[in-house]
Amino acid sequence: MFLDEATITVHGGKGGNGIVAWRREKYIPMGGPAGGDGGDGGNVYFEADPNTDTLSAFAEVKVFRAEEGETGKGKNMGGKNGQDLILKVSPGTVISDAETGEILADLAEAGSRFLIAKGGRGGYGNAHFASSVRQAPDFAELGEPGEEKTLKLELKLVAEVGIIGYPSTGKSTLISVISAAKPKIGDYPFTTLVPNLGVVTVYDRSFIVCDVPGLIEGASEGKGLGDKFLRHIERCGVLVHLLDLSREDIVKDYKIIRAELQKYSPTLAQKKELVVLNKTDFFGNDTSIFVEECAKNGIPVFAAISAVTTFGIKEFLQKLLPIVLEERSKREAVRGKREAPIPVLQPHLHTERTDAFTIEEDPEGTFVVKGKRIEQIAKMTNWENPGAVRRFRDVAERTGLLKALERAGTSEESKVFVGETDISDYWL
Repeated sequence: MFLDEATITVHGGKGGNGIVAWRREKYIPMGGPAGGDGGDGGNVYFEADPNTDTLSAFAEVKVFRAEEGETGKGKNMGGKNGQDLILKVSPGTVISDAETGEILADLAEAGSRFLIAKGGRGGYGNAHFASSVRQAPDFAELGEPGEEKTLKLELKLVAEVGIIGYPSTGKSTLISVISAAKPKIGDYPFTTLVPNLGVVTVYDRSFIVCDVPGLIEGASEGKGLGDKFLRHIERCGVLVHLLDLSREDIVKDYKIIRAELQKYSPTLAQKKELVVLNKTDFFGNDTSIFVEECAKNGIPVFAAISAVTTFGIKEFLQKLLPIVLEERSKREAVRGKREAPIPVLQPHLHTERTDAFTIEEDPEGTFVVKGKRIEQIAKMTNWENPGAVRRFRDVAERTGLLKALERAGTSEESKVFVGETDISDYWL
């Protein structure tokens, strides 16, 4: 099944809990803390796999979770880290935030990989908190939850040449003649229901061609099938606009398709376009009248062919190859000039100071503390353990959070959250 859109939810693995443990050795009755740290949760990655050309793997399964980290062990032994989860997608997949629409990653090239959801940090065991003033810590951290994101996946096939035109102009027949692709072909509208990819070889050089379901007037507004697949030609360096000589008015057809491209995407409409006349066999391969008519209307004809009889195919491909190579070199030059790739936000890394926070009061009088590091500590605090609560209060006092809350106007009755963690019963 061909699928070029999907909405899924991904979860980084939860970090394993740290544990409270003590040394239990013969002749050492008062052993010190020996609780190990929990393992880190696994990350979720997307990887562009050249062996897949659809998003069908996401048709039924909608939630994906990386493995959780193991709980820490005694004798200062840490838990095992959770395994990373690698989700394979087709090259050309664009990943965006389902809620905001922000593009997070564009896996245009085979083999490219992107970290989309980081696993949570493993909680520290009680051995981590031992110090000269806290010699017997009786608490440990909980494992941190992994990142959770709801994503929209959109596949834009990676092809260098896109074949466009009205339904039944011979796009599928052409791609079947110039490549090894075997699309379904029939003498009725909308034979092509899904995009087809084919590899074309000319003079030992290869390039990828894509044909999409036929476009009709109103395609950019949802009419017909083509609007669902226009995205697949957005990446193409060259558009081959196929005109069917058996139709009544090829100039009108041309202008309608051009208008639809402009409505859908001005960038798409500006791509290099080569007009090719098809079905020349209907007129004994004499196309001079049609070429003149197109020229009068400012439509330069690149080639005239018959996909059915293969008339003109060889010459067409020989003329097409240098143009494809030129566009390829332009894209490679642009790719080489690109700056660093899209940054991966990793809020679990301790790049933000503990005392970097803000306090906001909502209309209902609830105070919300925002700050990556302080929110992380709150999530990983075991609020049922008095020692862990004291540790959080120590952090809150040391960072100035307690005084800041007092200055903000909090009282004993105030609701106070650190991120999503309710600390109302603990902060005073």
